[in-house]
Amino acid sequence: MRYFFRVEYDGTRFCGWQYQPNGISVQQLIDEALTVILRTPCGVVGAGRTDAGVHARGQGAHFDAPEEIDAQRVAASLNALLPYDIAVYGMAPVRPDFHARYSAASRRYKYYFSERKNPLNFKRAWPMYYPVDWVLAEREAASICGEHDFAAFCSSGADSDNTVCGVTRVEFSRDENGLRVFTIEANRFIYKMVRSLVGTLVDIGRGRIGGSLGSIIASKDRARVGETAPACGLVLEWVDYPPGDGL
Repeated sequence: MRYFFRVEYDGTRFCGWQYQPNGISVQQLIDEALTVILRTPCGVVGAGRTDAGVHARGQGAHFDAPEEIDAQRVAASLNALLPYDIAVYGMAPVRPDFHARYSAASRRYKYYFSERKNPLNFKRAWPMYYPVDWVLAEREAASICGEHDFAAFCSSGADSDNTVCGVTRVEFSRDENGLRVFTIEANRFIYKMVRSLVGTLVDIGRGRIGGSLGSIIASKDRARVGETAPACGLVLEWVDYPPGDGL
């Protein structure tokens, strides 16, 4: 039987979600813990392959169990075995052909900025030690919405040649701790797209890049993009699935 669950993790000490030869991944630790609990090799599939240092609050994942399980008990056992910086929740059975990645309807990321030295958000936000014209950055961010070819914002190493994404939501806001937050939601994202967009918006706001973000997107020219924002500020906030999946 196939089961779905959500994963929350602090990505600081991991090489990312997916297995890597040079470090410990979130996927690896969940696989190992589930294998112990179910007493059979278990492979977990995630909705998004977050990079080293990137965090998640609502990552989606699925696995196949050899027989029906008590999902609540397995989730509790899994949390007991996993380290302090990984937690699972919302485990439930799903249809046999459900896929955490390919069944997803949209993904939402949030990027956090701190405009002062902020020890309690160390490794959770990008500290801004220089002035940024956020009004300009927010105005330029509006051009991200819609379906575009984001080839300019794709780093080498992407696992797909398709660089077209449909962005449905982009906004800047403040959270309860005063951090500035950039939110973006789309049907799909390409490798390091969000961090490249964020870094470019900041460089536009700092006056380091001239021209509009829209023209950079249209150019498909990686050389016109700003610096890639650090991983520490990025969170995979949520993965949405069609209403019929009940997730």
